[in-house]
Formats: sequence, C-alpha cells, structure tokens
Amino acid sequence: MSLKIGIMHEANVAAGGRERRVAMTPDAIGRLEKKLPGVVVQVESGAGMLAGFTDAAYEVAGAQVVKNLKDKVDVLLRITMPDAKAKLPVKEGGVVVCLTSGGDSWKPLAAGGADVLALEKLPRTSRAQAMDVLSSQANLGGYAAVLGVVQKLPRLMPMLMTSAGSSKPANVLVLGVGVAGLQAIATARRLGAQVKAFDVRPEVSEQIMSLGAKPVVLDDPSVAVEGKGGYAGAMDAAGLLHLQNLLAPFIAEADVVISTAQVPGRAAPVLISADVVSAMKAGSVIVDMAAGGFNKANGIAGGNCPLSRADEVVVAGHGVTILGETNWPSMVAGDASRFWAQNMVNLLGIMVVDGKLSFADELVGAMRVSDKRQETRNKMEAAA
Repeated sequence: MSLKIGIMHEANVAAGGRERRVAMTPDAIGRLEKKLPGVVVQVESGAGMLAGFTDAAYEVAGAQVVKNLKDKVDVLLRITMPDAKAKLPVKEGGVVVCLTSGGDSWKPLAAGGADVLALEKLPRTSRAQAMDVLSSQANLGGYAAVLGVVQKLPRLMPMLMTSAGSSKPANVLVLGVGVAGLQAIATARRLGAQVKAFDVRPEVSEQIMSLGAKPVVLDDPSVAVEGKGGYAGAMDAAGLLHLQNLLAPFIAEADVVISTAQVPGRAAPVLISADVVSAMKAGSVIVDMAAGGFNKANGIAGGNCPLSRADEVVVAGHGVTILGETNWPSMVAGDASRFWAQNMVNLLGIMVVDGKLSFADELVGAMRVSDKRQETRNKMEAAA
C-alpha cells in the first residue's frame, strides 16, 4: 500500500482566514515523487489558489485533487496548527506535521492516535538547515516587512533627484539581526535607504557590514548576550532597561525601525518603550515582527514594543505608525509556499524509509512532541 500524504486548505481555518500559503506546491510534488517513488499526494481543492497554484497544476504534477480529505492519510502536512476541535483525516499511527503554538497545544491533535511533529522544534544544526521552515519563512518575512513599510512611510526610501528638488534617503534601523533582520537590511539597502542595525551578539557586526549597513556599537559589554545554538540570550529586567536607554537615541532619529528580536521560550524583549516612541518623528514607522508574542511582565499583548497589537496597525498620538502583522511570509505566499514545500520534501526524505514512516532519525525525533519519551524530556528540561 502506498504512503498517502494530505495537503489541506488552510485559508478558511487559520487566524480568521489570513493564511495564504500552502504546505506543498506542484513543482515540489514532482521532486517528492522522484525521492519517494509510489507516494500518493492528495490535495484539497483550492488549497493553493491564494498562493497562485491551481487545482489543474496539482493534477498535472500527479497529485489527486479532492473536494475534502475524506480518506485518512499517513502524513498530514500543514503550515498552521489545525483547530483542536477539527476531526483530522489522519490514520492511527500517522503523523501531523505543522507549526504548533507551543506548550501542550498539540495534545488535541494526538487524541486520535496520530503523532505530531512540531516544526519549530527542529534542532539548529547544519544538517537541519534544509528542513528549517522558520529560517526559510523568516527570510521572506524580512523582505515583506520592508515592503509593508513602503506602503505606510510618507516619504521615499532612496535619495531621488528631480527638477523639483531632491529627497534624502530614509534612515532605517533594524533591531535583531537573525534571518529576518538580515533580509530586512538587504531589502532596505536595495531600496536605497541608509541602514543601521543592532544585535546583542557582537559577532554579527561583520554580517551587517557585508550588506552595506552600519552596525550600532554601544561599547558596553553588559549588553552583549548570546544564548544557546547561536540565538540571542535573555536579559534580566535591569539589563533590558539599560539596553532600552542606550538604543533610545538611535530609535528616535530613525524614520523606520524594524524590530525582530525574540528569545526562544521566553517573552519577546521590549526594546522600544512607549516613551521612546513618543520621541520619534511624526510619520515614522515601526515594524514589530515579534508582535505575535505576549509580554507577561506587564500583561500587554505585543512584542518588542508595548504599543504594538498583533495583526493590527496602531497609530500613536503624534503620528508614528506601528505595524503588528504576525504573518509577513503570507504576503508573498507563492514563494513562501515553494520554500516551505521544499523544506517538507527534504523532511520526508529522512522520515520515510522503505515506504514506511520512521521516527528513528534524531532530527525527526526531536520534533516528535507527541512521543511519550519526548514528553518526559520536555518535563526534565522545564524542571532544570
């Protein structure tokens, strides 16, 4: 019996219908079939339309297009986590592959006997890069965020000379130089802006300069914090307040601030306080790419700025616009879906052995949150 993979239509069930991406694309299906001969891919009708992929394109690629996934599949590929109350078409012993909301949010998905792979738990290793959806999507998110700024900024990004005069380039400040931050720097530079960037990891200064931007050097070793796996580390309350004060003058002079700073497993650090926002120029734009988080310290929803609101555009009293979009990759859904789909092809390549599901690979095992052994490991890590 062939291994059956299911692709769901996500736009109508995720975050009020805001998801435009699809977990598998027609071109990726061809590569998947070469890697895993005999695999059957079923796609819900219309699943790829918002990303630019028609049902006919899936059929040409060899997929079975169905109105609804009624037949139970071995592997259900998704981007967002399904509704906990939804009856999923997954066989007992099958697996749901998606991003989860953290914690025990996956448990309802496993109630029917299926395993759950939480894609955000993929280890940060060189071998895992080809399957890393967080990195591939963050890359596109950084690009889309800059384009979002262009729509709201009441001035030009580049210097432009005309017979009526010339404009100065916009000053852009990027806070947090991970994958999204690097792409934001590169995109803003391509649009002609003058870009500065800051990260608590001093070693990223070379990457900033390689993209033509200037690193913000605070010359204070107390704000240099690196966590595990190359991520930024967390600061205590006093250290964070000190960092806010040091960054304040750089934020105040910027026309655009793109903030991407997040710490795995913790609330996003507040880098742009309400007082600093009030010191910015009218017409300035803040993109809070961490706005989907929750700041437990003050009970205010938001990310790096306490004034941001998830999936809303907030305009501060004196005219500073704060963009709290939480799904920037969905704004470029076609290429975002292609990147995601290739990540899934690579993942399935190590997860399917001799036509059967296997969780033996250490990368797959690390994502298998529904495995009882993984639950035990999670509890041990939380207690440590």
